[in-house]
Amino acid sequence: MRSLFLILISFLFLFSGCGNKNTTEAAEFFERGNYHFKKREYERAAELFSEALEKVPDFADAFNNRGLCFEKMGQLEKASADYLKAVELDDSFSQAKLNLAASFVHLGKPNQSEDLFKSLENTYADSSQFYDYRGQYYLQKNNPDAAISDFQRSVSLRGPQAETLTNLGYAFYQKREFDEAINSFNKALKIDEDFPYALNNLSAALAQKGEWKEALKYSEKATDENPVQLNFLNTHVLNLVENGELEKASKYHQSTEKLSPKDPYQLRNKAVIEMKSENLLEATAILSGIEETNPEVEYLYYYLGLATQEGTEACRYFKRGAALGDRRSQEAFSTCGN
Repeated sequence: MRSLFLILISFLFLFSGCGNKNTTEAAEFFERGNYHFKKREYERAAELFSEALEKVPDFADAFNNRGLCFEKMGQLEKASADYLKAVELDDSFSQAKLNLAASFVHLGKPNQSEDLFKSLENTYADSSQFYDYRGQYYLQKNNPDAAISDFQRSVSLRGPQAETLTNLGYAFYQKREFDEAINSFNKALKIDEDFPYALNNLSAALAQKGEWKEALKYSEKATDENPVQLNFLNTHVLNLVENGELEKASKYHQSTEKLSPKDPYQLRNKAVIEMKSENLLEATAILSGIEETNPEVEYLYYYLGLATQEGTEACRYFKRGAALGDRRSQEAFSTCGN
């Protein structure tokens, strides 16, 4: 889960007496790019920043701002490359460094951002943007306590924002503190009742507490607004299954299977549908395959325990799930007599 707070850099050239034609034209392209960016015309803005770079190839601000355009268009690798180029051209360019650090986090490469965040800590001591980005870094590093501290700092600096509260809720979710997570997600939805990540994550947190009917309401809204978002669809499929709506769950699952045939959560849902259809051997085979590569998948060991026909083996699975903090595995393991 991520939230973006992108800063557009304006640039002022200092001209010498007669000026330089390329520099002058680059400045004009740059300002036109800023204009279109502010109008959310990101493709056109990127073209204009590229025009500026053709005139002045070492124009660090243009690389940074073109990176922002790519980020907005979902082209994260290209955005990261532009931020990196801006930093290489100007090592004192703090905003480009922060954008670069955030891009590594958004690409799932948090280790590459660690030194950048350390170098920027004093510069951005009073920046909510910095704490939002670093909080996301800590989430990826599985350090929810540090993430909570950063997101709470962001809220204290800028006031509550739906994105920050959703990320804060997810940090509590990582700690298995589901009541606190639900509280944060609900606060986010009071600010933006349609914020999709808050809807999806609230649904997942309610499911963790066994409130499947309530969870279904929120996952349905999230998927209605975002019908091709894989994570939202996976949440919704499991909610449908657990609410006894197997036919509808199967229909949604077909969409997730097309979107990502190897996604472990999609495969888990496929196994659960097979299990509910009494195809236990097929379900067990799928779940065992997930265990080999993605043992962290939620509810995996609970469903493996249900699918197996042998009591001792089932309890072994429930014990593993219980150790991971899965409430349903804990409840099932409590009946094993161990």
